[in-house]
Amino acid sequence: MPREAGIYIWFKGAKKLYVGKAGNLRARLKSYIAPDDARIKIMVEKASGLVRVPAGNEIEALILESQYIKKYHPEFNVLMRDDKQYSYAAFTQEEFPRIFITHQPHSKFKNFEIESVGPFTEGYTLKQTLKFLRRTFPYCTCRQKHNNFCLNYHLDRCPGFCCLKHPEKTDRRLYMKNINAIKDMLTGKKDTLIKKMKKEMVAAGKAHDFQKAIRTREQIDSLEKIFSNAKVLQGLNERYERQSPGIEKLREFLNLPRLNRIECYDISNIQGRYATGSMAVFIDGLADKNEYRRFKIRTVKGADDTAMIKEILTRRLRHTEWKYPDLVVIDGGKAQISAVQSVMAEFDLVENIPVLALTKDAKHKGNHIFISTAPKKSVALKAIHPAAKNLILAIDAEAHRFAISYYRYLHRRSALA
Repeated sequence: MPREAGIYIWFKGAKKLYVGKAGNLRARLKSYIAPDDARIKIMVEKASGLVRVPAGNEIEALILESQYIKKYHPEFNVLMRDDKQYSYAAFTQEEFPRIFITHQPHSKFKNFEIESVGPFTEGYTLKQTLKFLRRTFPYCTCRQKHNNFCLNYHLDRCPGFCCLKHPEKTDRRLYMKNINAIKDMLTGKKDTLIKKMKKEMVAAGKAHDFQKAIRTREQIDSLEKIFSNAKVLQGLNERYERQSPGIEKLREFLNLPRLNRIECYDISNIQGRYATGSMAVFIDGLADKNEYRRFKIRTVKGADDTAMIKEILTRRLRHTEWKYPDLVVIDGGKAQISAVQSVMAEFDLVENIPVLALTKDAKHKGNHIFISTAPKKSVALKAIHPAAKNLILAIDAEAHRFAISYYRYLHRRSALA
């Protein structure tokens, strides 16, 4: 079995059972020899064969996997992952479409219908792919129009139509060309797109429009680098190579099928004043500060941390474009778990997202945890594998640090005012 990137398909007769992707097919398929997951064991026993389809690199494998899942709807892809965990590239249906990542392919964005491309099994890889494509085909992500050019405009990542003071930056034809090019790339039409661009480059040269010809040549070069340059793709694999040693131990302890994204929430206030909430995010056990979010408490009066947690979690879950977590971590015990689950029930997520509550002693040190799957029973931290315990404590400490830094900022600003 080669060590190349690609997809693999488990099948029984003409029926596709499961489609997966890997940067290293040989290493990935070895994991099926003695799988721990009961669902994988059932699938392997049911399958009559396996076929592999090579791809140039992990981005191409991601796109190829998406096409096969969409075409065949394999039985075990559905069983092992519900729709909310898949990622989609969403294009708003407006004059100048915006692009974002969502897990709700049939939702809306600010009352605009969306066209979804996917599903993609890895949101991080999709995010990086869009980031690379944006350098070649600029598009807008601004939630509202504004009076000055946005930062992405100055970085050549946005055409600038979102700036109210410069209505001339509204070449819709060119903008839609970028949008359609991105759709082509994400649906596996890379070769067709590059062939078309080469024809445009030649035509521009014959028409003595050398500026357009050069720009098109640069776009073609950029696309080819995205899909062939190992340095560009290195960032996609770094996170998996640098996984926290505690993440797998914690996943095993909680008996979860996957534990990629953990969100930890913390509240900071003094008797209800300057109340703030934070969301720290860990991907594969490593802090991802680009995903952190801050919340200024709006609806809760007085020092009611449980009500504040409910408020910020409600606001967070309304952002369907943010990937849902595989685990939520909070301070507290059974009451706090119950409060969080009451919010999740409003979004029909109780069964999908487990909650871990960390109780603390008088010195504010964690000593026990409660888990939503068995909320009546606490587990002593010292009884957990040290790597998993240290990860829980590190996540909690980081969320607290982030929350208190925002609280101090608001306090200083109020004092200066």
